[in-house]
Amino acid sequence: MNDRAGEAEQRRVSDLLEELSTTWPHDRVALGDVTRLLGERGYGVLMFVLALPGAVPGVASIAAIPLALVSVQLAIGLPRPWLPRFLAARSLSRAEFARMVERIAPHLRRLERLLRPRLTFLTGPLGERAIGAMCLVLALLLTIPILFNWPLVIPIALMSLGVLERDGVVALLGFTIACVVLGVLLGVGWVSLQGGLQLADKYLGM
Repeated sequence: MNDRAGEAEQRRVSDLLEELSTTWPHDRVALGDVTRLLGERGYGVLMFVLALPGAVPGVASIAAIPLALVSVQLAIGLPRPWLPRFLAARSLSRAEFARMVERIAPHLRRLERLLRPRLTFLTGPLGERAIGAMCLVLALLLTIPILFNWPLVIPIALMSLGVLERDGVVALLGFTIACVVLGVLLGVGWVSLQGGLQLADKYLGM
């Protein structure tokens, strides 16, 4: 496993995920298995992998809690991510994981060709803490089943890849999209609250 983890440090995320989805010998893929395979790649890869279930309706909650946990660790500056045993044992079926990878891999490969170290101060210690805090908020929103998940998953994925490749441009793009998404959600929530209060006032006034 250590040799595979060492190889993982040098390979693209898309290649690692596709290999895992096609060659994994067991019926289920656990988070702990993915973490061990990734070795020293750290927060960027792990957060990206944990965000992927958000692309599949009905399974986002599987990864929302560990994603939030890893995001907290990034936000407070822990040097390496850690998952407790009960979260490391959480898993998807190999078929579900393969479908998820099949959907995301072509887009990820196109994006990977654009990634390179740029504006690296944005993915330095302070930048990573801000990214961790933002990903925490988005991860918590993923637990709400009434929300459409793609607007939450995309900025997490971009920020994760930015951290992974030290690409401050991509990290900043993800952070900006996250701010827009949160702004829209807050706006919708505020309008809904005002409408509810007006409706309540109307009926109570009667």
